[in-house]
Amino acid sequence: MPRIAVLSRKLLLGAVLAGVSPFALAQAASLSATSRIEGVTLYPDAALVSRRVSVEIPAGEHEVVLSDLPAQIDPASLRIEGAGDTKLLIGGVEFRASAAGAGTPEAQKRLKALRAEKDRVGDKIDAAEGKKAMINRLASPGEGKDTKMVDPEQWLKAVEIVGKGLRAVNEELRVLRDEDARLDAEIAAIENPEGIAPSQPETRIVAAIAVEAQSAAKAELSVSYRVRGASWRPVYDARLDTRGTAPALELVRRALIRQQTGEDWKEAKVTLSTLAVNRGTAAPELRGEKVAIYERPAPKPVMAPAPVARSAPMSAEIAAAKIAEEQRQKAYIAADEAEAKVDLGDYQAEFVLPGKMTLASGGAERSVRLSAEKPEIKLVVRTAPVLDPTAYLEAGFTHKGETPILPGEVLLSRDGTYIGKGRFSQIAPGENTRLGFGADDRVKVTRVPLSRQAAGPGLLGSTKSEEFQFRTVVRNLHAFPVPMVIEDRIPVSEDQAITVERMSELTKPDLEAPDERRGVIVWIPNLKPQEERAFVTAYRLRWPAGKEIRALPLRP
Repeated sequence: MPRIAVLSRKLLLGAVLAGVSPFALAQAASLSATSRIEGVTLYPDAALVSRRVSVEIPAGEHEVVLSDLPAQIDPASLRIEGAGDTKLLIGGVEFRASAAGAGTPEAQKRLKALRAEKDRVGDKIDAAEGKKAMINRLASPGEGKDTKMVDPEQWLKAVEIVGKGLRAVNEELRVLRDEDARLDAEIAAIENPEGIAPSQPETRIVAAIAVEAQSAAKAELSVSYRVRGASWRPVYDARLDTRGTAPALELVRRALIRQQTGEDWKEAKVTLSTLAVNRGTAAPELRGEKVAIYERPAPKPVMAPAPVARSAPMSAEIAAAKIAEEQRQKAYIAADEAEAKVDLGDYQAEFVLPGKMTLASGGAERSVRLSAEKPEIKLVVRTAPVLDPTAYLEAGFTHKGETPILPGEVLLSRDGTYIGKGRFSQIAPGENTRLGFGADDRVKVTRVPLSRQAAGPGLLGSTKSEEFQFRTVVRNLHAFPVPMVIEDRIPVSEDQAITVERMSELTKPDLEAPDERRGVIVWIPNLKPQEERAFVTAYRLRWPAGKEIRALPLRP
């Protein structure tokens, strides 16, 4: 089929200057066309929707009317391509707002006729109601002292006449009310063809596309547009298993999809892109800054978390039931979960979801699996007893995937038990990272002050000093060696009048300022089974007499 020429507003102006007759939408015959969603490219903050339109175009100038576009569409993003069995020209596009389902000229014409018919039926109902009221008044006997006795034969004839009249008028009302209900249903079907809830937007965007055909043609148009109200965000499952011969970590990458665009995506091919289209397009213009005195607020005290309750000893019945359940599970074959195909570009990655998907517009999120990997890990037990005397199990690994790990929430499981949530920052391929997997109750940590000695001004009365000593004791209760990372801190002075001296009692650290965290010292022991080790933090502060000092957080 020959390709259809796509004519934008600028090209249309060029056509006018070149002598080509631009066809006006106001004078063109309307061709109502239906479309179906073929594909959706979903970004973290928007979506690009592609629709396929099949339409038969008579010879001459016409407008192809698409009345089912959502209100959140960005009109400037609309793009039209296509093909036909004869030469066609696509002109400008006109956008109109309309009630849902009532945007086409045919629908508007039908609505006008139905509403006029409903008015006529309403007039007939009012007339029938008046006739019924009059019959009821005539059927009521007069009251008062002047009421005469009615002849029985005449009374029976009157009753027969009134009864016939009431039956006739009631039947007329029943027919008229059924007709009124039918008209209401037809009007509602046109105004709201898919039963959209009142809480959802009831407006649609109607796009009228000007086309010109030299002869009758069958055409396939591809219409794409960007729409707000759709997004996806990464989420991860990190499952650590320490029960085998070697610890293993499975990292599953998922996407949570949400769309509130006002249109349902039915049987669409969905692709997730890492490109954020609403973030910005260019770097901001940088301006200079000045330095001023700033009083940093005092740090808030950090409360240690509540101690973790120990599990009660497992009874023989519970242990037997657990073994039986494990044996039963071995008899089943685990189901595989479909994964996305990764299309890696130079500046973005796309995940093509398998098959086709139906996503209804609404507030619910849908989870889909993108990929999974099993990185090589190294387990350590990390503790920072100056803040929390708990030892935490940690898995470190190098990200070897082709695509970056995007910032997102991590759902953590250890040995089949969900233990909580963590969070990934953005991690590039080849970059190291680590995840915490909860407390290790078989590693005991205590930190106690040994001494704190203050000295007043010397003979010259110019300097004060104070000494601090803390002892950290760790003990491995496991039956296997445990590598540990123990962090503590020594204050850093940014004022020449204040000096920090390390005392000889300080246990020499294995590492200082990890990840550029100034003032942090680290010991990295490898504890044997049942081994206990002690580490001492010791330093002296000196500052001018008559001044006061306090600890403040360091800038990163």
